[in-house]
Amino acid sequence: MKRDHHTTEDLHRLLKRGYSADDLRHLQAPADMVERALAQYQEQARQRQHDRNLHNQATYAMRLQSR
Repeated sequence: MKRDHHTTEDLHRLLKRGYSADDLRHLQAPADMVERALAQYQEQARQRQHDRNLHNQATYAMRLQSR
């Protein structure tokens, strides 16, 4: 279990460094682990985008209010 966690983190690091999903799929790693890591990474990216959007909306609203 702990080994899987470290492997997943390593896969996330590769994605952050610019490797593509196809690059990861060609590694010598269990396919289910790679797919799980990809799904987690994509979900985290969606969440970061959502958080950025909320932050930008709040900043815009605060600027309107201060006028």
